[in-house]
Amino acid sequence: MIRGAIFDVDGTLLDSMGIWKDVGGRYLNSIGIEAEPDLGNILFTMSIQEGAQYVKEHYHLSQEIEEIEQNVLDIISDYYKETAPLKSGAVELLEKLRNSNISMTIASSNNKKEIEMAFERLEIAKYFDRIFTCEEAGAGKTKPDIYLQAAEYLGTRPEETLVFEDVIHAVRTAKKAGFQVVGIYDEASKDDQEEIQREADCYCRDWRELMKKKTALTIAGSDSSGGAGIQADIKTMQANGVYAMSAITALTAQNTTGVTGIMEVSPEFLENQLDAVITDIRPDAVKIGMVSSEKLIKTISKKLKEYHAKNIVVDPVMVATSGSRLISENAIETLKTQLLPMASVITPNIPEAEVLAEMEIRSEKDMVEAAKKINEMYHCAVLCKGGHSLNDANDLLYQNDKATWFRGKRINNPNTHGTGCTLSSAIASNLAKGYSLEESIHRAKEYISGALAAMLDLGKGSGPMDHGFEIRGRFGI
Repeated sequence: MIRGAIFDVDGTLLDSMGIWKDVGGRYLNSIGIEAEPDLGNILFTMSIQEGAQYVKEHYHLSQEIEEIEQNVLDIISDYYKETAPLKSGAVELLEKLRNSNISMTIASSNNKKEIEMAFERLEIAKYFDRIFTCEEAGAGKTKPDIYLQAAEYLGTRPEETLVFEDVIHAVRTAKKAGFQVVGIYDEASKDDQEEIQREADCYCRDWRELMKKKTALTIAGSDSSGGAGIQADIKTMQANGVYAMSAITALTAQNTTGVTGIMEVSPEFLENQLDAVITDIRPDAVKIGMVSSEKLIKTISKKLKEYHAKNIVVDPVMVATSGSRLISENAIETLKTQLLPMASVITPNIPEAEVLAEMEIRSEKDMVEAAKKINEMYHCAVLCKGGHSLNDANDLLYQNDKATWFRGKRINNPNTHGTGCTLSSAIASNLAKGYSLEESIHRAKEYISGALAAMLDLGKGSGPMDHGFEIRGRFGI
């Protein structure tokens, strides 16, 4: 759960990085000298004192270094006092965070005086409890001191604190210190955007993009008891902050004790559903659950390719929690060849991973071997879920020749109906919001732990979880 947020200023909240490239030219223009075209790039990495010395020597100025420094500082001060603009959508984001009771601070390499002048003019000082600067912290943003001091002031742990940054070295520092990092595009660091996107937990090109409601589509069967299938998916997506849509593959007659009937939709009707949804409200992520026939799998594959769908999470549902078989043998082969290669990640449990890897899994070593094998066969990331009397609640992600364990605490709750649907939908929701795959899995596991820990007890068999365990308000009473 996020409880605090730490914001950088220049290039993040303010569209102000340009002044640091322009200030040398502005100073020279003020004394009647035309700057060379590349001066801004030369001065950008220098301190003000170093820049003043460079300008004096390169342009043969009669002014003393101290006078040049002061004139440059005056230009910068006037810019922040009178001109520095907010990035579009910043106020809306700050307002949303404040309304969510998330405390906020500033962590900046800039001078506190300039920040305070700009914030007063822009009327955003009210959102921040305190301004921290690298000068006060005693270190730049290649070290985590400023972020740790800000989090300590907020009373939040790094893992429950967002850090908003626009430059790669700061993104890496905050990430390494355990913070959840949101990367934001800025023109001044455009050459590093691919790295920032890869390193940050979440990335956006502007604040409006971050504020836009994200969407997720579930393609799965209906569970008449509401604990699994599209019902669980929609509840999970809603609880994880995205707008949920669905395309139903089958109706099931089932409850907590088992499945008594399955009625598939036709491939034509499934195609109609997918066309209707995707042509109107394009999903930011797609979760695929129970698809019991070869023809339906081919329909899904065809349509997702046609619409260039992204962030596809496949939960290769083969057996219900109650033990009932949900998919035909022919459909399994089609699933392997048609859907798995399209997936960003697949989420098999132990029995499903055994089918896909064609091997028995009896240990952690077997889980790694099976996930690696599936990854190599289908070229998708694999989250092999523990929990079937093996390895407690520890899950294994295998991608890019790397195995990453997500350790969890087993919750003593026999009501686990729909856990697979819930986890995969939570992962899809977080991918839709822009989080990395690893962070999406981490957040999804936290969510499912909370849903299980709520100890909802319904039905005569393996009952459902409380998907809305964190939803509170006057309408819930």
